[in-house]
Amino acid sequence: MKEPSFKMLLPGLIVAILILNSSDLNSSQSASVSLGWNSYKTQLSKEALTILETKCNVCHRRQNPLMIFKEKNIAKRAPKIYKQVFLEKRMPKGDEIRLSQEEYRTLEKWLFTQKLF
Repeated sequence: MKEPSFKMLLPGLIVAILILNSSDLNSSQSASVSLGWNSYKTQLSKEALTILETKCNVCHRRQNPLMIFKEKNIAKRAPKIYKQVFLEKRMPKGDEIRLSQEEYRTLEKWLFTQKLF
């Protein structure tokens, strides 16, 4: 299995630094950081779902209807998404559907919020 690249580890490192620094804050500031993190995770989940719905579900509906991505199942499928998209580079298949660099970065960031690493 390939080791994650530095680019993939960077968001996790930034979060770790924010968490470590938040221990110096008073409780109200710490709660604010926590709320900010939860809001960030929620926004990333929405963005990731949009990517999966528009780029992945197009084929999954025809080829693999049991693997259609929905809001209620994407967190559970995060390890498989990571493996297929980033490690094995098997998805998305074909030439007509591609992920932009921004879409890859969004999925990477979202995967880090899923505590895969």
